[in-house]
Formats: sequence, structure tokens, C-alpha cells
Amino acid sequence: MANPDPVKTDLPNSFISETRQICIVTRDLDAMVRRYADELGIGPWWVNEYKAPDLFDTSYRGKAQPYSMRLALAWTGALNWEIIQPLDGQSIYHDFLEHNQEGIQHVGVMLGDLGMNWEECHASFKARGFEAIQEGSWKRVKFCYFDTLASSGTIVEVIDRPADFERPEPLYWYPEQT
Repeated sequence: MANPDPVKTDLPNSFISETRQICIVTRDLDAMVRRYADELGIGPWWVNEYKAPDLFDTSYRGKAQPYSMRLALAWTGALNWEIIQPLDGQSIYHDFLEHNQEGIQHVGVMLGDLGMNWEECHASFKARGFEAIQEGSWKRVKFCYFDTLASSGTIVEVIDRPADFERPEPLYWYPEQT
């Protein structure tokens, strides 16, 4: 019997078909971005701040909670790297830094890859025992983090970004783009 192709083989209970993002939470976004670009060759980094009014409908552990963050994005092929530095308000990013060193805090999947709508996604995670622990919207993009820590050692974020969404210009690029 030939070994199955692990890339094309799903378990009977599979529902996450592709991981699109790895997120590192840090206390100093600028220093972390420089290390990833200068030492690992990952970049360029799109750097911005997510805060009200562009960041809205935010919740933390089931209760409305405003929060803000600095955020940087870069890509290696199809994989998106994200670095987050929490700013104001209680968040799972603050929780992570209180209990851990800086590092990988969550992985992201796209709602479109799950083949379900937002409500079905929430119901599917809940049916598997995973509660939504933080949510929000930034511009036209919705996101939700599910508490998968006990099962996977990390958090899973579901991102719902419209196909026609255009990312705005950042506060800056690192390294600077000309």
C-alpha cells in the first residue's frame, strides 16, 4: 500500500484546510520587525496601528472591550507573517505577554478556506469545544480568535477579508520601499 500524500489527505473531522498566517506577539514591534527583516530576510514589513474608529466591534472574553495594537505584515510566498504589539485595552495579546516570552501567539486561517459563513464558523468551533475569546473588525475585515490552546498549543484566528479589500498605505514600510 502506497503512503498517501499528506498534503492531499484529510482526516474525517478536518475543517481547517490551509493555514495562512503566523503571528508573533511582542513588546517592541519595531525591534522585532528589524530582526525579522535584517537577520531572517523576511519582509518588507507593512506597519500600521489598529485603533478606533477603524478598529471597532471589539470584544474580549465575551464582553465589549476596546483595545488597540501596532501591527506589521510581511509575506513569504502565500504565508503571511504578522507581528503585533498590544497598546491600550485588555486583549489576548496582553495575556500572552503576561504568561510567556515574546513569540508565536496564534495562527490564522481565512474564512473563505473553511467553506462556511461567519455564523457557521462560530457554530463549528463551538461544537468542537472552542469558544470565541476575542473579536473585532478593522475597516472591512472581521476577525475572531478561538481558544484552541489546550488542543494545539496556540490560538486559531479566523479572518474574513472581502475579496475586493485593498490594504491602505501603511504608516511606514521596513525596510523603506521606494
